[in-house]
Formats: sequence, C-alpha cells, structure tokens
Amino acid sequence: MTFTIRKRLTFLYAALVSLILALLGFGVFVGTSWGLRNAADQELSSGIDGVAAFLRHKLGRREMNNLNDELREHSALLPRGKMFRVSDAAGATIYQPDAMSVVASITPQGDELRKQNVVMAGRSYRTISRFAIVGPYRFLIQVAVDQSEYQDLILHLSWMLIFSIPLGGILAAATGYWMSGRALSPIQHITKAAGSIDARSLTRRLPIRGTGDELDCLSSTINHMLDRIAASYEGIAQFTADASHELRTPVALIRSNAELLLMGANDASRVEQGLLDILHESDAMTRLIADLLTLARSGVEDASINMELFEMDDPVIAILPRARAQAARRQISIYFASEGQIAAVRGNQKIIERILMILIDNAVRYTPPEGNIWITRFVSNETCGFSVRDSGIGISRADQERIFERFFRVDSARTPRDGGSGLGLSIAKSLIELHGGTIRVESDPGHGTCFEVTFPRADIPTVETEAHAVL
Repeated sequence: MTFTIRKRLTFLYAALVSLILALLGFGVFVGTSWGLRNAADQELSSGIDGVAAFLRHKLGRREMNNLNDELREHSALLPRGKMFRVSDAAGATIYQPDAMSVVASITPQGDELRKQNVVMAGRSYRTISRFAIVGPYRFLIQVAVDQSEYQDLILHLSWMLIFSIPLGGILAAATGYWMSGRALSPIQHITKAAGSIDARSLTRRLPIRGTGDELDCLSSTINHMLDRIAASYEGIAQFTADASHELRTPVALIRSNAELLLMGANDASRVEQGLLDILHESDAMTRLIADLLTLARSGVEDASINMELFEMDDPVIAILPRARAQAARRQISIYFASEGQIAAVRGNQKIIERILMILIDNAVRYTPPEGNIWITRFVSNETCGFSVRDSGIGISRADQERIFERFFRVDSARTPRDGGSGLGLSIAKSLIELHGGTIRVESDPGHGTCFEVTFPRADIPTVETEAHAVL
C-alpha cells in the first residue's frame, strides 16, 4: 500500500506530538507523585522527631507515668490528618488515636526509618516508623497521614493525561494534514504545470513565486532543464530540416538523371554522362550521410574511442602526402613547420588526422589557385597543438560566430555541389572537444583565415596527478 507524502507527514507529525505528550505526561505524573510523597515524608519525619523530642522533654521533667494523656494532648496540636502511634519495647501500645487503629503497625529493623503506603478501608495512608531511644526507654514511633485526597488527585491527573495523549494526537493529525496540504500545494501546482508541458508547448515555464525557498529553487531548476530541452529539441528539428534539405537536392538530381537515361537509352554518351552524374551525387550523399552519422555518434563516442599517447607531429606527418595531393589539384602549396620541442598528447591519432583533413579541406576550398596553406605545430608550458592558415578569401566577423554551426556556409551563393555539406567544422569542433581541446579562428576578409587547435599536454603532470603521487 502506497501512502502519499501528505499522509506520511501527517502520520509522522501526529506520532511525534503524541510521543512528546506521552513523555511530558509521564514526566508530570512522576514528578507530581514524587513531589507529594516527598512532602509527606518530610512532614512525617518531622512528626517523628517532634514526638521523640516530646518524650525526652517528659523524661527530663520526670513525667513518664501518665504518657497516654500527655501524648493525647500533644496529638491535638498536630495538623489535620496527621496521627501517630507510640509503643514500648515489648510492642504494647502506649498511645494511638482511634483513626490510627486502622493503620497496621509496622516494625522497622534496628535504626531503620521505614516508609510504606498502606490502604485500609478504602483510604490511603502514608506511614513512617522508627525506634527512638529516650533515656532508658525504647519507643516505637509510627506516624501516618491520610493521603486519600492526594491519591484521588493523582488518579484524576493520570486519567486526564491518558485521554489528552490520543486527543492531542488527533488534533496534531488534523493540524498536520492541513499544514502539509498548504506546504505541498505549490508542489501540486508545479506537478500540474510540468505535466501540461509537451513538445508543442516547450516555451511554457513553471511560475516562480519569488519567495526564494526550496520550491522556487526546484521550479528554477526545472525551468533551466526545460530551456536545455527546448534548445535540444529546436536543434534536432533544425538539424532534421537541414539534413532533409541537403539530401533533397542529390535525390532530385539522381531521379532526374535516371529519367533522362530512360528517355535517351540509345544515346551512349548521354547514358555515360548520366551515370557519372548519378555516381557523383551518390558520392556526395555518402559523404553527407557519413558526416551525419559522425555527429549523431559524437555524444557517445567518448566512452568507445581508443585513447593512446602520441607525439603531436605524428598526425600532421601522416596526412601531409594526402593533403598535398588534394591541394595540388588546385595548384595550392602546403607548408609544414614544427617546433623542435616534443609534446605528447593523449587521444586517438586517427581522429586528430581527420580533424586536420577537415581544416585543410576547408582551406583548399576557400583558397584561390596558386595560393598557400601553412600548417604549424606549437608547444607551450601546459598545451600543444597546431594551426592551419591559408591565403584564401577570409571570413567576415559576423560569419566567424556561426561557422561551427551545422550546415552553415560562409558563401550562401555556393551550391552543395562543390563537395561541402556545411558539417565539416561542426564535426571538427565536436571531435576536438572530445579530446578536451579548443579551437578558435582568426580571419580578415581578403587576407586568409587561421584555425588554431589546442590540446592539453599529456607529458605535463596535473595538480590532481601530483596530489595522488604525494599520497
């Protein structure tokens, strides 16, 4: 059986209040009983001392012959309800009032001060007895007081406490249920508002009451989460739309070429050109799909790629022949300059090579024939990396802020048929961040562009590594 938070809070509140009332009631009951009994014992002890002092007084005046009458006169001076009995060493009663006869005689051991509660004839008595030595005489003095009224008071108090605990628990449960309802009411509003938000209403947000409490913090956190979801949703929608747009053109061209081939099946030259166009568009679609798959896997690739140590020059040297062959088709020269200092990087060399080829391909595409591309490897105290600089057309400052967006092209007049899909720099950026690196661009329209990629050096111990080594 599942209980709501409101019911659990109500139960806990009622149980806690009932426990507190029970502890307080028990403390009041014990404290009151002990206080009344202690007060009675002090009064009875002083009564015994008074009777003993009276007997010593009579002994000093040699008036021990008529003790019964003397003690009766002394008894008349005692407070109402207090009475005593005096017996000799043999146990014979020397004096006791009629009311004392109902109280059983209690004989202590030696010099013991014996205390006891006695219930006789429906009345409750508190009694104390002890032996007193008066000259050559030894008397047993027993003093008692009627505490029936006090016992009735204690009984009424106990019943009042017994009934007040469940009553207090019921009142606490009702109060707790009402208070928890008011406390949880904002959560119900948050739940209702959050439940009404779906893919068609991602712009809606939870209300902030301005109290600055935990619920406002929860609403603010959920709103920030919705902002991220909305941004991701918009990114997915935009990505899907852009991908559909990019794929529509090659599919349409393939279809139109196929239709032309069917219309001119007997024309060998037309068939050959049509097949070449279909092959070209198929290659473009294959590259585009590969890029899309790379972007789709970039969020989960971190756990699956094989990381290793390698020197920063290795990926550059590995791709230079291929890069120079690609640049040579447009009469573009590629130069490589490396610092003498060795710098190690932890990552995947094949991925670093792919990043380099993306940047070089981008530089070749935007550099006029007979232009130049410079690849430079650099090292600092904590980082290392490379830069790819070209003598191309450059990028305006407004476009520099968007070049890493998916499907964005600097030259909007260009068509996708130049081999670019607008995904290269976006892929490069995601792969660089996968290795904990950064990329930045510097460009001046008409004077070329420089992309600088920086990675943390693996041969420099970090603070955490040094602390671990000390431990």
